[in-house]
Parts: sequence; C-alpha cells; structure tokens
Amino acid sequence: MQFTRLNVALLALLAIGASAATHKVEVGKGGLKYTPDTITAAKGDIIEFHFDSMHTVVAGDFNKPCTPAASGGFYSGQLPASGNSFFSISINNTDPIFFYCVIEGHCQAGMAGVINQGSDTLKEYQSAAAKTDKSTSPKAAFGGTLSNKSNAGSASSTTTTTTSESSTTGTSTASGSAAASTSSVPGAAPQLTGPIFCVSVFALIFGAVLAF
Repeated sequence: MQFTRLNVALLALLAIGASAATHKVEVGKGGLKYTPDTITAAKGDIIEFHFDSMHTVVAGDFNKPCTPAASGGFYSGQLPASGNSFFSISINNTDPIFFYCVIEGHCQAGMAGVINQGSDTLKEYQSAAAKTDKSTSPKAAFGGTLSNKSNAGSASSTTTTTTSESSTTGTSTASGSAAASTSSVPGAAPQLTGPIFCVSVFALIFGAVLAF
C-alpha cells in the first residue's frame, strides 16, 4: 500500500511538470505588433518573447494603458541587446495580463497584447492607448529571464532578473524627453522561469520520496 501511494504521488508531481507548455511570441516581426497578440496560458506555462527588432515588453494595467502594472509584472528592457534576444516569463495564475512596448509611440500605435483575456479586451486596451500621449517604462529589466536565441537552453547564456520591491520609471513623450518618477511594488513576487520551475518540481518529488 505504501509503495502504491508513493507511485501515485510521484506520477502526480511528474504530471505537473509535463503539463507546462511554452508559448512563443514574436516581437516586432512584420511591424509594430506581437504575434500572436492574444495568448491563452495555464498556470506554470512559459511565455517566450522573441525579439526580431528593437522593442520591449512590459506588463501593463488595463485601466491605465501604456503604464506598468502597479504591482508584480515584468519588463524585458530594450531587446535585442548585449547578445540577448528573447525574454521568458512563467505564468503564476490565469488572471489577465496586458502588455505593451514602451518605445516612443509604439504602444499608442497598437503594439500591445494580452495573456488570458477576460471581459476586458485587447481591442479596448489598444483603443484607449491610442488616446494617450506618453508611455511609462520601468528603470531596469525584471520578472523573467533574458536569453541568447542562438544558445537557448544553455545555463551560461541566461540571465535571471527578479522583481524588486521598488522600481524607478521613466516617461517617454512625443518630444522624446524623459521624466523620472518612483513607483512602489509592495510584496511583488519574482516570476519563476523554466529552469527554476523544473528544479522546483524535482524538489517536490524528492520531498515526496522522503515523506514515504
């Protein structure tokens, strides 16, 4: 009986790891857009943003288009840069996440997307974004992993960025000027990346073995 219970526990934990999917999003391929711009992802899934030209991706707020999320979230920084060409995040829940490009004029031109769209739609977000005259950017990349596309999967080619308790933001305007402001991110949790997720699953399996 004990052996059977152990097998069931191990199979359940393995199923959790095996069920995670990776969703690839092309950034800036063929214009100011994310392809696809609407993604449906389950908890634990990975979203990879692959940059084909100089752009960004930052988690936003539906009620404040072209502005970073008030808490948590993620920001890639401008990519490709310094050998890094894609940015990956892990989905911690199935709540809707809107995202946009912070480069001057891009968000206003409709460069935005959504993960797990709900009653608030991407078209509504883009329509409201077109009426704004500025985009706000976090100071530095956080909330995911930067990687070199040519060496994807290599531990030596990845840089993990984490969510800090506070971040300084800059505002891009039509004139190109920047105004600094500070926004607090209380209790924000870092996004888990693919490798970290796998390690977590194996740690759970090991713990289950010890428990039996």
